[in-house]
Amino acid sequence: MTLLFAYASNINREHMKERCPAAEPLGTATLTDHRLVFRQGADVEPHPGATTLGVVWRLSPEDMAALDRYASFPTLYRKDFRHVQLASGDTLECLIYRMNREGYAAPPEDYITVIRDGYHDFGLADAALDAAIELSCRGKPPTPGNHAKRQPPH
Repeated sequence: MTLLFAYASNINREHMKERCPAAEPLGTATLTDHRLVFRQGADVEPHPGATTLGVVWRLSPEDMAALDRYASFPTLYRKDFRHVQLASGDTLECLIYRMNREGYAAPPEDYITVIRDGYHDFGLADAALDAAIELSCRGKPPTPGNHAKRQPPH
C-alpha cells in the first residue's frame, strides 16, 4: 500500500473513485513550507511559512498504477516523498506528485471546479486555492476549456 498526499484534483472523491476504486481517504492533512501553484496543472513548490491543504489516501498497487497513468508519470510529473500532518496530529510520510515544469500558467476553469469540489468534499477552506489561482494567473482569469475527461493531474 502507498500513502498519497493529494492536493488538487485527486482530493475529489468522485474522481478518485473513478480512477482508484480501492482508494481509502485517511483524512485531511497539511504540507508545511510548500505552497500550491498552477503550471496549468497543479503543483506544490517549497515556500517557507506556507501551508498546502490536502487529503491522504491509502492506495493499492492497482490504484497507484492508475494514478501514474493519469499523472503522465514520469514525463509530466515525478514522485517525491514529504512528511504531512493529518488533522488528527499524526505525521506521515507520503508520496506526492511534483511537476517537471517551471513557471506559472492559468488553470482551466473546469479543472478548478474539480479541485474546489474536492475541497468541499473534505471541508477545506477555499482561500488557499483562491490564493494559488491568483498567484499563478497573475490577475488573469482561468483559461476556458473542456477537460472533463482528462484534467491536469492533482
